[in-house]
Amino acid sequence: MPATDGSLLTSALASCGIQKSLDEVDDFLRGVLAAPKGFDPDAWLDLIAPADANDLRERLKERLRELEKRTADSALGIGARLDSLRSKLSTCGLDGLIVPLTDEHRNEYIPEARQRLSWLTGFTGSAGTLVVLSDRAVVFVDGRYTVQAKQQLDPNLFERAHLIDTPPDKWLGKNLKKDQRFGFDANLHVKTEVERLQKACTKAGARLVPLEKNPVDDVWVSQPPMPIAPLDSLALGYTGESSEDKRTRMGKRVEAASADVSLIGAPDSIAWLLNIRGGDVPYNPLTLAFALLHKDGAVELFLDKRKLKQDQSFDNNVAVRSQDDLGPSLDHLGASGKRVLADPAWTNVALTGRLRDAGAQLIEEAEPCILAKAVKNETELQGARNAQIRDGAAVTRFLAWLDGAIERGETVQELDAARVLEAERKKDPLYRGPSFDTISAAGPNAALAHYRVTEESNRSLERGSLYLVDSGGQYPDATTDITRTVAIGPPTDDMKRHYTLVLKGHIALDSAQFPEGTSGAQIDAFARAPLWRAGLDFDHGTGHGIGSFLCVHEGPARIAKTGTVPLKPGMILSNEPGYYKIDAYGIRIENLLIVREIDTPIGGERKLLGFEKLTRVPLDRRLIDTSLLSSDERNWINAYHASVRHDLEPHLDGSSKAWMLHATALLD
Repeated sequence: MPATDGSLLTSALASCGIQKSLDEVDDFLRGVLAAPKGFDPDAWLDLIAPADANDLRERLKERLRELEKRTADSALGIGARLDSLRSKLSTCGLDGLIVPLTDEHRNEYIPEARQRLSWLTGFTGSAGTLVVLSDRAVVFVDGRYTVQAKQQLDPNLFERAHLIDTPPDKWLGKNLKKDQRFGFDANLHVKTEVERLQKACTKAGARLVPLEKNPVDDVWVSQPPMPIAPLDSLALGYTGESSEDKRTRMGKRVEAASADVSLIGAPDSIAWLLNIRGGDVPYNPLTLAFALLHKDGAVELFLDKRKLKQDQSFDNNVAVRSQDDLGPSLDHLGASGKRVLADPAWTNVALTGRLRDAGAQLIEEAEPCILAKAVKNETELQGARNAQIRDGAAVTRFLAWLDGAIERGETVQELDAARVLEAERKKDPLYRGPSFDTISAAGPNAALAHYRVTEESNRSLERGSLYLVDSGGQYPDATTDITRTVAIGPPTDDMKRHYTLVLKGHIALDSAQFPEGTSGAQIDAFARAPLWRAGLDFDHGTGHGIGSFLCVHEGPARIAKTGTVPLKPGMILSNEPGYYKIDAYGIRIENLLIVREIDTPIGGERKLLGFEKLTRVPLDRRLIDTSLLSSDERNWINAYHASVRHDLEPHLDGSSKAWMLHATALLD
C-alpha cells in the first residue's frame, strides 16, 4: 500500500481521537480477516471507528481490502510442510507429534488459526487426527470421511486409519519405539485423552512429552491470527432470563459442588451465561473466551478486548480481563488454595496442570452451564416454535421451487440448490446465517451421510434419483436443523420401501412415551426397529441436542447408543433416522423435538415424558409406500401435515402456497 494511504489513515484515526499506530490497526484488521464473514460484513467497524466517522470507516475498509489481497497461504507444498514439521520436531528433541482437529476450547467449528491438520495434510473433514513420526505419518478418520480422506490425502505421504477401529493410542502402542519422545500440545487434550496416550507410550517404552507451544505454529509461516469479531448482547426477549439471574443460579451450583470457582472454557457456556453472542468461528455465534464463575455469581471474562465496542460494558459483577491474564489468574487461585471446579471432559490439561501446580484443589465435575443451557426456558421454547415456522416456510418455498424446476426440465446441481435454499432463508430479516454447512446431496452422493458438496463433486439432480438436503439457520430466537429427502422424478419401489422404513422409525421415536430419567440410549432403538426388522440400520446417532441461537450440536443429551444423559423437559433434540445405499442413494428425515411432560395415565405410577414436534415442512408423499403403514402411522402423517398447513399457510403465497397445500394433502 502506498505510504500516502497509510498517512491518510493515520490522520483519520487521529482526527477521531484514536491513538493507534498503523501496525496496531493492521494487526486488528488481520484478526478481522481471520473471522468468518458474518451477516453484516461491516460490523467490525464498530470496534474501532465511531458510527459517524465516515471518512475513517472508508479508509479502514480500503486498508482491509489491501491486506486481504496480500494474504496468501504458504507456497510450500504438502510434502514440504511435513518435512518442515519433522525438522522442527528433531530440533525440539521429539520423535513424533499428535495433531488433533480441535482448539483450546474443544469447539466443533474452529478458527482458521487452529486448522493445523488441514494445513499439514490437505484433508478438510470436520473430524480427524494426525500422527507424525520421523518416517511415517498417519491420518485417522471415522467412517464419515473415509472416502474424502482417500480423495484428499497423498498416499505417498500419509497412511490412513480408522479413528474408531484403530484409534491413535492403539496405533502408537504398537508403532512407537523404546525411548522415543512423543509430543502433544497440552492445550488441545483433556485428561482421558492424555491417559490413553500415556498408556500407549508406556506400552511401547516411549516417553510422552507435554508441550506448551505447538510445533506446527513454528513452521506455518502464513498462519492466520486468531479472529476478531464483534461481541453482542442478546436481548432478554430472546433469552428469557437475565445474565445476573443465570450467574446467581450457576454460582449456587458451583457452591453445591464444594467449589469456590468454576473454570469455563466452552464458549457456548459463556455465551449462554452472559447472554452474549459473537462471530469468531463458522456457523456457531460464539466469542472465543475463557471465564471464571465464582460461587457468589461474580464472573471474570478473559478475551481479546478488541472484540468489544468502545462503549460496551457489563454489569459490576462481570470483570473483563485480557486473555493474557488467564494464566496469572489461575496461579492466584492456586496460591490462595482455592477449590476450582474444572470439568475434565472440557478443560484442557494445560489449564488443569497450571492450577494443580499453583496449589489449587481441583474438583472434577460437570461444568454447571452445560446442562442448564440444554434445558430451555419458556421464552426460548416459544422462540424455537416461532423460528421453526419461519424457517419451515423458507424450506418449503425452496422445495416448491425445486419441484417446479425439475418439472420444467431445468438442470439443477447440488450447489445451485444450496444457493437457492440459502437465498430463501435470507428473506427473513432475523436470519443470521447457516447453522452448519448445508448437505446438498444428489443420488450416490447422499449415501455419504456427512457429504459436503464442492465444485469438484457437484452433481446434477437426475430424474429417477433421490435428493437429500440437510440444512439449518441461526436466528436470535433459535437454531434450526432439518433434513428432507425428495424424489427427483418417479421413485423406484426400493426407494419407496427404504424411505417408508425410515419414516416409520421417525414416527416411532416422535411418538415415544417414557419414564422420567430415561436416557437417549434407551429410546434410540425406537427409530431403528423398522430398519432392523428388514436387516438394515444406519451408522450415526439418531438425535443430538440443539442450542438456542448457539451450537447446532449441543450436549450433553443425545439420542444414540452412547447417549447416557437422561432427557429432561425443555431440551430440544433432533430425530433423524436414515438409510444409506452405497453408490445409489441416501435417505434421512429430520425434525426437531421438544422434550415435554405428558399426562400419566390412570393407574400409572411414574411421571412420563414425550415429545412436541417443532419442525414444519412437508414430507414427500411420493416416497411413502402406504401399504407398509399402520393406521396409527397413517394418522400421524396426516396430523403432521395438517399442522404444517395450519402454521405455514399464513407465511406462503402464490405457487409456493399451492405446492404446500398439494404436498400436505391426505394420504390416499
